[in-house]
Amino acid sequence: MLPDSDDDEDNLPHWAEGWKVPRSDLVVDEQVLGSGSFGEVRSGVVMKNGELTRAAIKMLKGHASTSERDDFMDELHTMTSIGHHPNVVSLLGACRYREVLYVALEYLPLGDLRSYLRTARSQSDSDEGALSSDQLVKFALDVAKGMEHLSKVGVIHRDLAARNILLSEGRTAKVSDFGLSRGEDIYVQTSKRRVPVRWLAIESIRYKRYTTKSDVWSFGILLWEIVTVGGTPYPTTKCESLARKLKGGYRMPKPSNCDDKSYVLMRKCWEEDPNNRPSFSELVSTLSNTDDSKIQHTYFSFGRVHYENLSAIRPEFDDN
Repeated sequence: MLPDSDDDEDNLPHWAEGWKVPRSDLVVDEQVLGSGSFGEVRSGVVMKNGELTRAAIKMLKGHASTSERDDFMDELHTMTSIGHHPNVVSLLGACRYREVLYVALEYLPLGDLRSYLRTARSQSDSDEGALSSDQLVKFALDVAKGMEHLSKVGVIHRDLAARNILLSEGRTAKVSDFGLSRGEDIYVQTSKRRVPVRWLAIESIRYKRYTTKSDVWSFGILLWEIVTVGGTPYPTTKCESLARKLKGGYRMPKPSNCDDKSYVLMRKCWEEDPNNRPSFSELVSTLSNTDDSKIQHTYFSFGRVHYENLSAIRPEFDDN
C-alpha cells in the first residue's frame, strides 16, 4: 500500500543518503518472505530510474530495541559500502517512514540455497530441478566469487552458510544476510549476540576472533553443505562439545559422494592455523579454469549425487 504522502519521512544517516528512495516509490506486498526479531521481509517493488523493480523489502519495526536497531543499521551500512557484484545480493534503496526503516534488496525468486538443496533430494535425475555435479560446483564457485569481492573491500561476513545464500531464477548463487558482517581486517566480538557455532572457525569459537580467513573456514562448511545436498554440519555432535573436538583435531569425514580433490579443499579451509587456509581468490582459481578465449570451464567435480546415501538433515541443529 502506498502512503498518502512523504511528509512523514525521516532522514537517513549521511552515509545512506545516496540510497534514499521516497516511500511513495516503494510498494510493499502482503507476502512475507521471512521474519525475525527485527521485523519482516516482504515482497514488493521499488521505482528505480523510472522503472519498477521487483524487490525483497526488509522492514525494521518501529518498536525495535536499541540493539536490534543498531544491528539493522550496521547491515545497511555494510551494504552501502560493498558495491555491486553479480554474486552478492544488491541493495536497491532505503527510506525511513513513520519510524519504520525500509531496506529494498534484490529479489531472488528461488530462495535460499539450503532449502533449494534439500528440496532437490526428493527429485529424480529426470526432473527439471535435479542437480548435477556441475551445478553443485557452480554454486560453490558463485559463492567463492562473491566472497572474494567482499574480502577485497574489507568486509568480514561472519555468518557464511547455505541458508544465507540466495538463488536467482537462473540459479546464480548470491551472498546475502550481512547482519553479522563487519568492515575490519580483524574483528573481536564483545557482544553476547548468538552466532551459529557449526559454521564458525575454531578461533571464532574459542576466542571470538573473526577475519576473512575465518570466513574461509565457513566456506569449507558451506562446501560440505553443497556436496551433501543440504546436510546438517556435524550431525551427531552437540554444539557444547564442538570446540573441544575441533581442538583435538576432529574434522567432518569425507561425504560418501565426495571425490578426494573436493575433500582436500574442504580440509584446507579447516586448517587450525588461519594463515594456512587458502584465500578466496585461491578458492576461485581452484574451482574454475579460464582459457584464452575467456570462456570458463569447470574441471572440478563433487562426484555423482546419490541422494539415498547423503548425510543426515538435523533440523534441531540447523541454526546452532
